[in-house]
Amino acid sequence: MFDTIIRGGKIADGSGDASYTADIAIKDGLIAEIGTVSGTANTEIDADGALVTPGFIDLHTHYDGQFVWDDKMDPSFSHGVTTAIGGNCGVGFAPVEKEFRRPLVEMMEGVEEIPGIVIDEGLDWNWTSFGDYLDRVDQNRFTMDVASHITHAPLRVFAMGERAINHEKATPEDIEVMARLVREAMDAGAVGFSSGRLMEHLSSVGDHVPGTFANDDELLAIASAMGSSGHGVFQMIPKGAIGNIIDQDDMTNNRVAEMERLVRLTRAAGRPSTYTVIEFSDEPENRRFLVEETDRVLKANPGLEMHPQCASRGVGSIMMLDSHHPFKFKPAYLEIADLPAAQRAEAMRDPARRAAILSQEDAPPAGSDPMIVRMISRMPMTAARYNVIGDRVDYEPGPESRIEALAAAAGQTPLEYLYDYITAGQGTNAAISFFLNYNAGNLDETFEMMSNPNVISGLGDGGAHVRLICDASQTTFQLAFWTRDRTRGPKLPLEYVVRKMTHDAARLYGMNDRGLLKVGKRADINVMDYDKLNLGRPEMLFDLPSGAPRMHQGSTGYLATMVNGQVTRRNDQDTGARPGRLYRSRPN
Repeated sequence: MFDTIIRGGKIADGSGDASYTADIAIKDGLIAEIGTVSGTANTEIDADGALVTPGFIDLHTHYDGQFVWDDKMDPSFSHGVTTAIGGNCGVGFAPVEKEFRRPLVEMMEGVEEIPGIVIDEGLDWNWTSFGDYLDRVDQNRFTMDVASHITHAPLRVFAMGERAINHEKATPEDIEVMARLVREAMDAGAVGFSSGRLMEHLSSVGDHVPGTFANDDELLAIASAMGSSGHGVFQMIPKGAIGNIIDQDDMTNNRVAEMERLVRLTRAAGRPSTYTVIEFSDEPENRRFLVEETDRVLKANPGLEMHPQCASRGVGSIMMLDSHHPFKFKPAYLEIADLPAAQRAEAMRDPARRAAILSQEDAPPAGSDPMIVRMISRMPMTAARYNVIGDRVDYEPGPESRIEALAAAAGQTPLEYLYDYITAGQGTNAAISFFLNYNAGNLDETFEMMSNPNVISGLGDGGAHVRLICDASQTTFQLAFWTRDRTRGPKLPLEYVVRKMTHDAARLYGMNDRGLLKVGKRADINVMDYDKLNLGRPEMLFDLPSGAPRMHQGSTGYLATMVNGQVTRRNDQDTGARPGRLYRSRPN
């Protein structure tokens, strides 16, 4: 007698081997039998014609706050994720002393664009050390397992106070304290250490994030302390991940030095490392250099394990009335800005208001919402660069869907066309501009990254940039687009893509109990109607603490998602089950 039997599914087991048809029997949260199962079960799932895979592992999220206030972890939950890892990019909320909570909020607000009011209302701050933070998260129950790195910015502030915020060089005593705290965090169950060296990462008050300019003595000591625990991954956003690689000491372009630093840190840790690689329009060669140089280094140093981490599609800002748009600070728009989207759209269609908004300059009160101002200043706001989003989002659009081309055909300026497009109907139309991973107007570069077996797919950023993107839907996208839907270039084998999202990710983080459909492994499983697997259109929900908005993108095609043997989603709907727990990393 089993708890659950999944009958007759096509199994892509996460190993990358050829798929096969079989039953899967589950008992006490584990896979008990695979094959032709003759027993009975309390529950049976008919998977005839369906695809069965391990649950997806979301390597790069920013749910650090949501781990405290939320049990659902959407949008990752809507896309087959059964394990989510937070504490990335070097920003987080622990360790922390009370007087430095505000700077940590400002860092998360600026770097990951999570409104400070949401964090203020959502966090209870019932922790000081990183171990305390994990204990606080461990009190909650979730739709999936959750885990976290310890992050550099709060660590540095905890050890150095204001001197960290002022980017002073760490003393040997400071470094000793940081190394000790990292080792304590690893012993408490952190899955690794995360740092960020990205010059573009600024707090909501415009300051660089502590750790951005940390020298090698500090980084190497931290890496060594992490590695001494016998487990963990060193995660970093290197300089040049989305722009220029600048050596802060001599201010010269120096991508070789940054790569050499990654090698030194990986060697000092004696553990795997992963670091962001994205194709950026101003410096497209940086992405290629980091991947190719990693391949060369690993070939010459078989003992090292280094994994560039890429997004599986173009990364861009989504524009709609409830997110950002070029009309947001026009005086005639501000008069109606508080109306619901449908009423706002109707008011904007009034010819007199339309003419006024299109002719006006931004109003001075724009500075009253500095976060929005910063977001807009960082995104390409030229209307011509946006592609319209139809009933199904096209993530490899050709030039014919650009607003520039559509406006020319309609005899309008791009700004006029965009205005009429986003104010049509109920005001829910959306457009997207890919400013990363789409330099050539296609996904050929991304295909090259995804084809490299050493490159890890991630960067979903769940919980971050909540008013601009919803890249946590990438798991559904990877499977549907790269194995089934792509028309403008080659596809990838289904089993290969499944492995990237499951076994490769689990193995990297030493999560040996998951990531494969094998007897004795955890029953973290997705059952999908592969032919119907699709992404929904982006929409704005107002369900964050304080009622703040966040972008959401749903999915269809998930017949069942299981975590530890319990069904958390059935036919694309939340079942209410919350079997997810805090995952604490331990030496293998």
